[in-house]
Amino acid sequence: MHVTETQIDELTRSFRIAVPAAELERKVEDKLAELARSAKLPGFRPGKVPLALLRRRFGDSVKSEVVEEAINEATQTVIGERGLRTAVPPKVEQAGFAEAGDLEYTLAVEVLPEVTPPDYSQITLERLVAEPDEADLQDRLERLAEALGDETVVEEPRPAAEGDIVVVDIHGPDDRWPFQGTAQGVRLRIGESDGPLPGFLAQLAGRSPGERFDVTVTIGPDAERTDLAGTTRTYDVEIKELRLRTPAPLDDSLAEKGGWENFEELKTWVRQGRESELKSATRLRIKRALLDRLAELYAFPVPKGLVAREYEQLVRQVVAEGAAGGGEPEHVHDEHCGHDVAAEPAEPHVHDEHCGHDHDHDHGQPGPALDATLNDAQRQEYRALAERRVRLGLVLAEIGRTNNLQVTPDELAKAMIAEARRYRGQEQQVLEFLRKQPQAREALAAPILEEKVVDFILEMAQVSERTVSAEELLRDPDAETTSGGATADVSS
Repeated sequence: MHVTETQIDELTRSFRIAVPAAELERKVEDKLAELARSAKLPGFRPGKVPLALLRRRFGDSVKSEVVEEAINEATQTVIGERGLRTAVPPKVEQAGFAEAGDLEYTLAVEVLPEVTPPDYSQITLERLVAEPDEADLQDRLERLAEALGDETVVEEPRPAAEGDIVVVDIHGPDDRWPFQGTAQGVRLRIGESDGPLPGFLAQLAGRSPGERFDVTVTIGPDAERTDLAGTTRTYDVEIKELRLRTPAPLDDSLAEKGGWENFEELKTWVRQGRESELKSATRLRIKRALLDRLAELYAFPVPKGLVAREYEQLVRQVVAEGAAGGGEPEHVHDEHCGHDVAAEPAEPHVHDEHCGHDHDHDHGQPGPALDATLNDAQRQEYRALAERRVRLGLVLAEIGRTNNLQVTPDELAKAMIAEARRYRGQEQQVLEFLRKQPQAREALAAPILEEKVVDFILEMAQVSERTVSAEELLRDPDAETTSGGATADVSS
């Protein structure tokens, strides 16, 4: 085998590989000889079919098989001998056969970059913590009492007022989003948020059961149907009845309605739920600060194949969300927009090495149809986000690898059971699927490993703690004038 190597860029290596014709012919003869021992053809006893006849009958298919095996073997040899850590399956372009009959092909290998773990002791983070506020807990109890209260129909004729539940029929064609066609028995409470239809509820106030009238509103900017934002729509509304809801008393009777033993047990449940919510917020805030700091520290080039694959996932996600809302693709948020970052980075296990190869396939391209749904600003935003996620994934993966952080079989088994329980009645089928699909198991293991890596870094970093109000803890960091997040002076 003759190999000529060139370097396309920092992370891409290209090899021109030639497999001698004599080697290919030897393998063809070996396979034909093996076939001869079991081949059955009319007029010949098993094992007595002449090799010349087998070559005429099966020579082409045997040679194709030999060529495929030769490419796989040569590819693995080239990658293994050079100790290359591939980012995505290598790409093969078969040039065909030279005049001497040698097999020639080009192998493009995209390798993982070298990542140096940071000096953890120099990373300074602030953990924000909060305790449940008694007034907030009381408000939650009152809202629960409201939800579990008794509801009665207003018998005396009067117009709808603040706090009334208005039961309406909304007549109209199918495109009167967010209502589909004639929507009957829609329950709306005057005084609550209008959502994407600003002013809709206000126009119901003062109207009485039996009235039918038009309600005209301008669709708000937060609507799922982004294509309708700013447009004016008219709804044909008929009020059917008014209802009043009387909150349940804050005593044992409220607890019994919700399935608790007594009111004290209900209060304990409410407090524990709020404590769990605040602990989750604390975790997300410090994890976000950590990821932001790591993103600042590292600026190494990332494999284009991984970025393309992540970009494809982002595009498919945003197009699917846009389709579900009936509108155009929206802005995709990552943890910088205050969203849950538990799923980021997308590929913490990207250090898996691949010995397979692709024949002239593009990696992770969303295709013209999907890409055409985006504007230039969105494409630029999603590509930058994809690159950030891949880079963070590589950093976390390298930290996990160098510190031997792994997902234990017991942890994976628990994750598989938890996943199966999400599909009631199909638990056994889901477990069987997970047992047979390594990639599905890797998808379950990835977030577990990521959390282990984050915990490891937090243990090594300089972390201080500050008690804040629940309101401050839950506030979107992007809305704050000061980050209160991470500071460090670390070289990567």
